Amino acid sequence: MEVDGRFLSTCLLLAATILVAKLISAFIVPKSRKRVPPVVKGWPLIGGLYRFLKGPIFMLREEYPKLGSVFTLKLFHKNITFLIGPEVSAHFFKAPESDLSQQEVYQFNVPTFGPGVVFDVDYSVRQEQFRFFTEALRVNKLKSYVNQMVAEAEVCGDLF
Repeated sequence: MEVDGRFLSTCLLLAATILVAKLISAFIVPKSRKRVPPVVKGWPLIGGLYRFLKGPIFMLREEYPKLGSVFTLKLFHKNITFLIGPEVSAHFFKAPESDLSQQEVYQFNVPTFGPGVVFDVDYSVRQEQFRFFTEALRVNKLKSYVNQMVAEAEVCGDLF
């Protein structure tokens, strides 16, 4: 019985210490002046995993009217912030690397472009590579590729 009493006392002391530390830090640590998006309500630790797995589109349609065009979903130790609509998605493409790491987000694209290209390189090299791509991806250039794409699609269609 003595051991159980000490264990319970230790757990209560630990919980009280954590609670006091949280309260003190809430008053002492300065609040960030940055506005953060609202967070989708979820379970402790797993966050919104269950709702996300049930159907991400359903979850987005449900949360958008409540939280607006920018909101965050916690999944375990990661936060996924959704930017819905053209008026807010520009931030994703124009944000500095210090605010938003496109490399981390687009890591799944490395097999598409190959190692050492675009999202598999550091920011300065990526910016240099983007300068090369920018000219090739202008609207007038893209229009000039249509005939070549159609011809390639027809060749591929003949193979199947």
